Parts: sequence; structure tokens; C-alpha cells
Amino acid sequence: MGKTPWVTEVCLQGGIDPGLSPRYYFDLVRALKGAFPWMHLHAFSPMEIDSLCEKAGCGVEVMVAKLRAAGVGTIPGTAAEILVDAVRRKISRNKLPAGRWVEIVKAAHRAGLRSSATILFGHVERWEDIRSHFEVLRGVQEETGGFTEFVPLAFVPYLNRLGLLLARRGGGMKALEERIRRRAMRLYPLARMVLGDVIPNLQTSWVKLGVEGAVESLGWGCNDFGGTLYEESITRSSGGKHGEGLEPETIVAAIRQAGHEPSQRTTLYDPAEKRFSLVKKCCHPQGKEHLIPRIDSLNPNQGDKKLWQRNRMQRL
Repeated sequence: MGKTPWVTEVCLQGGIDPGLSPRYYFDLVRALKGAFPWMHLHAFSPMEIDSLCEKAGCGVEVMVAKLRAAGVGTIPGTAAEILVDAVRRKISRNKLPAGRWVEIVKAAHRAGLRSSATILFGHVERWEDIRSHFEVLRGVQEETGGFTEFVPLAFVPYLNRLGLLLARRGGGMKALEERIRRRAMRLYPLARMVLGDVIPNLQTSWVKLGVEGAVESLGWGCNDFGGTLYEESITRSSGGKHGEGLEPETIVAAIRQAGHEPSQRTTLYDPAEKRFSLVKKCCHPQGKEHLIPRIDSLNPNQGDKKLWQRNRMQRL
């Protein structure tokens, strides 16, 4: 935090560790909010919340209420992949069923925890599956209004069995990369047309597409470039080629390259305060708490949660 004082959000997502109790998660959130009270915590996917419910022996409504009370501000709408169980059984058979994902997201929205919405595309899904996924998201949004943005995520095929299999069956890795790119060029505009009236914010992913691809996608209907990230392990572990973090100046320059004027937003898409200065490379937090308070209350041997420090730049 001392080197990135403009960061406004910490995103917490991790694997399902059977050795971590629900108390660990609550303590982690309270420790972060105590150390950085101005920071927004975007934490715990529906998959993680499902695991927490099982460990605690409680319903979803109880768990999301406890997470919100501990200090969680929003949840990431990841683990969605394709919300069609036939596809999920092929690509992610160990993840929760589509109906359970929807149940958890709706419960979070009702409890006041808004979320993002995602889709993972470019693997075995058909256009019919994408249409079904869009219909599920639209139904949830019309009922709860809780999605803040829609984030299509391109499949990264380099270091996983599915990607290697698809490349072997489809003419090699270069051919697969081109198929994923062509799908992205069609999916983003389709998402804008189908979902734009209920989920107005469509976010690109520079970590999946690269900066050049993200710049291009601003012409495909996207109005959000995404965040600085600073630490990203999911794409990296699959062989992602575009790095883990961007400096704010790089994002600003990329948005302007696309012919748009950038503006910074909060996680909930409210206008952000004028926190970041390209000239001075500094920000103006709400107090002296930004001077790197230590978080000592957690046992470092209890697991390694990845902290994604993010701020976001949205084009006008």
C-alpha cells in the first residue's frame, strides 16, 4: 500500500481450502477493514460462499449477512463459467451447479451485497449456451438489480488440459487463439445489445486480451477498461501472457488511445474522488491510515489468500 497509495479496492479470492474455518475469513475481513478503513473489500466468490455455508452448517442468507457485517462490500461474480450445467460438467465438474450459483448471488443481492457478473468463453461452449447464460443473468438482474457490471472473460488455454486438448483437436494453439479472438469480437457487442439495458456497464479484461486487445474492445461496446490489479494468479497459472498489473498511467494512455477520456470510478460505479494525479503520482486518502498499518492478528500459517489491489478506470 505504501507503493500504491491510490488503490481503492482489495479483491479477495482463493481456492477452497478445507483447513480454513469460516472464522478465518471473518477475521481476515475485519483485519483488513481495521487496517484500511477507507478500502472497499470485494471478496469471496459464490464458490467460496458455498463452501463457507457447508463448513458453518448454515444457509446462504445467514452467511452473506455475516460477511457483510464483517466488512465485505461486494462479491465477485466469478465461478459462473457458463451457466449451463451440461457445459459445466465438461469444463468444471467440481464447481457448484448453475442453480446454486444463482441462488447464492440472489441471496447476496438481497442482503445488500452487489456483485459483478462474468462469463468464461472460448472453450467448448456454443452460441446457444451463451444465449442461455445471458438469459440467466438478465433474469437475476431484473429480479434483484444487484449486478454492477458484466465482465466477459476469454479462456486462457496455454497451461491447462482443456486448452491443450482443444489446440490439439483444432489445428494448434495459434488457430485456437484466433478462434477465441473472433468469438470475443462477436460476444462483446452481443452482450451490449442483449444486456446493456439492464447491466449498463460492460468491462473488458486486459489481463485476458492484452492492452491492445482491451483498447480494441472499447469499440465493441465496452465502457470499462478494468483495474490495475497488481497481483493476479488465475490467468498467470494458465499461462497468461499479459502480466499481473498495470500502472494507472498506462490505463489512462490506453483509453485515450481509443479516443475516449478516462474517468475513475468506485467499485459501485459512483464517480470517484479526484484521488490520482498523473503528474505527482499520488492520491489523497481520507487520513493518515494509509501509512501501511500491519495486520498481525492472523496466523500466516492458516493459508495464503491472494489480495488483488485494484483501482479502476472507466471511459466516458
